[in-house]
Amino acid sequence: MSSLVIRYLIIWSTEATVLLLLASAFDSITVRDWREALIVIVIAAGVSATVLPLLLRNAVRLNPAFFPVISFILTAWILLLLDQLLDGFHIANFLVAGLTAAVLTTVAAFMGSLLSISDDGAWRHYALSPVRTRFADDGYTATEVPGFAFLEIDGLSEPALLAAMDAGYAPNLKHWLDSGTHRLTAWETDLSSQTSASQAGILLGQNTGVAAFRWYDRTRGRVIVSNRAGDAALIQHQLSTGNGLLADGGASRGNLFSGDAPDSLFTFSTLRNGSVKPTRQYYLFYSNLYNLARTLALFFSDIVRELVAAMWQLIRNERPRIRRFGVYPFVRAATTSILRELNTFTIAGDMLRGVPSMYTTYVAYDEVAHHSGILRGDALRVLRQIDRDIGRLARVAEEAPRPYHLIVLSDHGQTQGATFRQRYGQTLGEIVSKAIQQHPDGERPEVLQEDDPNDEGWGILNALITDFLRRDTSDHPVMRRALRHRMRDGEVTLHPTIDEELETVSRGSADRVLVLASGNLGLVSFTHAPRRLTMEEVGRIHPDLIPTLVEHPGIAFMAMATNDRGPVVVGKGGIHGLADGEVKGKDPLACYSPNAPGLIATSLSYDSAPDILLVSTWWRETDEVAAFEELVGSHGGLGGGQTRPFLLAPVGLDTGPDPIVGAQALHHVLKGWIVATQGRGKARRDA
Repeated sequence: MSSLVIRYLIIWSTEATVLLLLASAFDSITVRDWREALIVIVIAAGVSATVLPLLLRNAVRLNPAFFPVISFILTAWILLLLDQLLDGFHIANFLVAGLTAAVLTTVAAFMGSLLSISDDGAWRHYALSPVRTRFADDGYTATEVPGFAFLEIDGLSEPALLAAMDAGYAPNLKHWLDSGTHRLTAWETDLSSQTSASQAGILLGQNTGVAAFRWYDRTRGRVIVSNRAGDAALIQHQLSTGNGLLADGGASRGNLFSGDAPDSLFTFSTLRNGSVKPTRQYYLFYSNLYNLARTLALFFSDIVRELVAAMWQLIRNERPRIRRFGVYPFVRAATTSILRELNTFTIAGDMLRGVPSMYTTYVAYDEVAHHSGILRGDALRVLRQIDRDIGRLARVAEEAPRPYHLIVLSDHGQTQGATFRQRYGQTLGEIVSKAIQQHPDGERPEVLQEDDPNDEGWGILNALITDFLRRDTSDHPVMRRALRHRMRDGEVTLHPTIDEELETVSRGSADRVLVLASGNLGLVSFTHAPRRLTMEEVGRIHPDLIPTLVEHPGIAFMAMATNDRGPVVVGKGGIHGLADGEVKGKDPLACYSPNAPGLIATSLSYDSAPDILLVSTWWRETDEVAAFEELVGSHGGLGGGQTRPFLLAPVGLDTGPDPIVGAQALHHVLKGWIVATQGRGKARRDA
């Protein structure tokens, strides 16, 4: 109680100071002194606390836009009334009172949010009360048939989760595990170990052809980038059967792919899909002044946290590290505040209206771990925020019209280490460029490399704004006009997610070699060939390239097609035939999972496979890799925790006797639970 009193005193004092500043700046407002300003604020707060809930209870049934409007109007009338009652306070007219009310209400909401960021009670009351009231009239039928809430923590490996639990950064998840309500299961990713391959498999049940986060498409003559709205839609169109994980009345929130959900919000594959109906939680979120102020407070707080953390890392000379200044703090804050808050709010709304299945992705940990490190303080503190949100959702589930199975999972992990360039002073593209030979016509092929470490974050920020604009149906969309020069094919591009030179690479061009990276997975493609080249063909064109790559200390192995043996893996001192399993010399895959040969063979079988597939060295004794991108924590290839995500599910849901290998296998487990559980059950008698 004492902390609550202190919180209100701080808020009221801040409002009084702002009111006094307004009075000093404008002649239309008069306040005798700070004490008089405080009296005005306290009386206004008391009247608002009494009257406003009654007004909102009726307004919420009409339109969410009434929330801030009614608050402003009520406060304005109170200010005009106090003008008549207090000698030391004067305000000119209703317009001035309304503007003053808007400023004071915004300040109060911002300060309240800042002081109650960790307050579950405040969040449940101010954020969810309008949702409960809004949905009360819809008459959702209560049922005993359980629903499913799939909560993905992007980039968190099973070993990292266990370490975080032991260190106290995931108390809710640890409680589930320790109390015996949930079981923790590790599963193994495909190659590549990154979000688009994993989410395609998990949500759509198929990830064939998703060779990496970005890859060269020979048919289209351009690079496909997973987190561009158009490319995500293309991937889903190619893979979807219409019976994805969320097909039967489910909801997709903040994912790459929709899982065929009819209700989709901030999902890359449906950003351009005008037929996807807008969800009401979206409007309820943005029209709730508490949500806006809270998110704004979190956003700026996270920017400050990132700047302080980056400086502290420099002072301590913590290594490995990468540059974290510039625009990155703002990109990071978008994932750790705006998107996280939106996901939690909308999933809570889905539960309160009894949606049968829902899936959301918390990307904040993955984004921070990329730049800070997988078990460093920055990443663990973000994980603690996600854990708190999951705890909140567990409490929301208790009041939902149906019971819910809360299932927490990850799509891949991360493995830490100094980057390839930090270790060897060269990028993979520079090594390839030096090793290739001139063509017979005397022209040297041009090598293009793409390894922007911030493209995932920029893609998320682009998508957030794109989805906001798509749902903005106002007559005068100010934001859309302001960003019209940043729009491309209906998608906002504040920053391109790939170099413009790689946007369209004409097939048949003899002077292009593309070098792409997904963590410690490297892809080398020759654009002049209409099909993938074999090892023998590459050797004839560029005789120094293969030996240079294979013998480099930072490259563990190279995988290619051959003329006579099919796909092979070539390492230092040995070859592993993927078709026949025959190993000559030292097995380059000996230190990896027994499933690695099959995963590599599957990846090489795709039409989207590169001419040369590379995996950088994994130092098993230190559990480090050398990412081809400038990222401290990385994923996409093989080695370490990046291929070992987790599944934390209620003990009553059986994963089967076999290990889960590949995202498609995990999809079958999750889809099986939905089909088996929601195929039976009776309506509640107290509905």
